[in-house]
Amino acid sequence: MAVNHWVGGSNPSQGAIFVFIQKVFMNDDNSKSKIGFWSLISIVVSAQLGASIFLLPSQLAQFRTLGILGWMIGGLGAVLITIVFSFLCMNTSKTGGPHIYARMFFGEKVGFFITWIYWCGSWACNPILIATAIYYLMSFVGDIPQSTKLIFEILMVTSLTFVNSRGVKSAGALDLILTLFKMIPLFVIPIFAFKHINLDNFKEMTPINMPPVETIIKATILSFWGFVGLEGGTSPAGIIRNPKKTIPLAIIFGTSFVAIISIINTISIFGVIPPSELESVGAPFAKVMVVLFGGSFDKLIGILTFIMCYGSLNAWIFFGGQIAKSAAEENMLPSSFKKLNKYGAPGKALWTGTIGTITVLFLQKSPMFGDKIGKFLDMSVIIYIVLYTMAVLAYLKFMKLSKIKSIFQIIITLLALSFCGLILFKSDLFSFSAVAIMLITGIPVYLRIKKKNGNLPV
Repeated sequence: MAVNHWVGGSNPSQGAIFVFIQKVFMNDDNSKSKIGFWSLISIVVSAQLGASIFLLPSQLAQFRTLGILGWMIGGLGAVLITIVFSFLCMNTSKTGGPHIYARMFFGEKVGFFITWIYWCGSWACNPILIATAIYYLMSFVGDIPQSTKLIFEILMVTSLTFVNSRGVKSAGALDLILTLFKMIPLFVIPIFAFKHINLDNFKEMTPINMPPVETIIKATILSFWGFVGLEGGTSPAGIIRNPKKTIPLAIIFGTSFVAIISIINTISIFGVIPPSELESVGAPFAKVMVVLFGGSFDKLIGILTFIMCYGSLNAWIFFGGQIAKSAAEENMLPSSFKKLNKYGAPGKALWTGTIGTITVLFLQKSPMFGDKIGKFLDMSVIIYIVLYTMAVLAYLKFMKLSKIKSIFQIIITLLALSFCGLILFKSDLFSFSAVAIMLITGIPVYLRIKKKNGNLPV
């Protein structure tokens, strides 16, 4: 499809996050309400500040003090990528995610496979949310046997899929309240941890037998999981007040806030609990609450974080269904995904994604992975870095076609591309294998759609 059709054209396929916001917070799809600066910042923050911040401190502890530097670099890279998304949003009026721009600038075939990876990523990464929820639940109820844990994990995802299959109002009502829960420990811990910080905990800069540069790069890859969902702030310019100023500022401030609050909390936790001890802790926020306050505060944080993770899982299940539905409406995924049930929800798309999530849950428990969440964190980061790389390349092509010579835009876009390239270059074989498997499984789907519709090129 020609670029001119998309640039400044209609917007039939909106982003999953925007669709969620529009249907839940606005009375109807044609509302003339405008989203302002602070509202858009809340969208940006909510899209990124999920379960990752409650898990990453213990995961980054293996890199000792340089793990904090890795999070700083990851935050800077995330800000660069969000700025590129804001460029795309302002200049094309077509928003919704990297798959939209891949199709816009690189054609139907590339667009299909990036859409396929985007949709697969939306459900393949859910086990990380589920694992984080279980870690914190165990701080409340105690250890759970592996078989019971798996059953409970499956119940979590199937129950929320059932809620989402009952329609968007059921899915959205739950998310409104849960957003507030995540902010409580993020402000409480840094304030009360300040006087308990032990500077000796920061003396070990790197783990044994790992060079500093390698340590920083691995920490950066892992920390970027905390920024997955950054594209959620690129809502359509038509519903933003003064979009040319509001979108870039909101994305930059929102993503910067996520980076700052994440780094401050990690420093606080590292200062209270030595990283060598923290790396074996599944629920770092619950652990630090015991150190700071004693008693049963860990149980309070455990249940609050579990509720928050449950809410984040609810949102991602919804987003996955909306990604599949909007892609199917443009013949980029099977047509059955766009069919709505009697509640107006894309039931088949939702349950197909849930089957995929359950499959990954079983794989996660296999001896091959040993239930180590770190491998799946790395995999998830690479999935989204591939997608974000395509968005950055799309804007480079747009600048070439439009003959844009802004030095600022060129520098920002090249820096974002360099960041994505570094992450991809230093990633492990397992992460790339996951992306390759996704691409291979998409081939028969692509050929089936091509045969049925006759409008996708080989």
